[in-house]
Amino acid sequence: MSQKKDRRLVQSEAAIIEAGIRTLLIDPSAGMSEIAEAAGIGRATLYRHFDSREALVRGLALKCYEEIETALEPHGHLVGRPGIERIIDVLMPIANRFRFLGSLWTYVEEDKEIARIESQMDEDMRLLFDHARSTGDIDKSFPTAWLVSFFDSTLMAGWDMVESGAMDPEEVAVYVKRSFFAGCGAPP
Repeated sequence: MSQKKDRRLVQSEAAIIEAGIRTLLIDPSAGMSEIAEAAGIGRATLYRHFDSREALVRGLALKCYEEIETALEPHGHLVGRPGIERIIDVLMPIANRFRFLGSLWTYVEEDKEIARIESQMDEDMRLLFDHARSTGDIDKSFPTAWLVSFFDSTLMAGWDMVESGAMDPEEVAVYVKRSFFAGCGAPP
């Protein structure tokens, strides 16, 4: 395959990913025609990349998880409060990836690969919270399941603010960290 053709495939795939996420966030029932149009490509090109809407949604979900893992990877050594705060800083600018995953979760929740990734991410967060409790960064009386749920809910509130345009990701990260640790931090 020529380098020019490779570059076009990569460019069209990148356009499909961005347009697919953007379009499906606005209208989760959007079809392949709408996504192809938003990506600035023909339907035939879209079908060369993804042979069905289900394959597209799965591919987009896997791409979102890949981007999240890539963004978090350099910070995996951080533990306790610094680790939790860094995760918030890293995740806020890619809020649309989580909004996408949440909006179309019912389409991909049965996928074994996605379930494995989600399970691993949940386990990593549980370990981080367990460590933060052991060092006194988080109130020891809170069950881990509560911490994970509260953390996710606080992030979702932040993502709503970013998506609405009310705040930028950096500003929201400050409030998410303050809210999480004010609610779950170790008592004085």
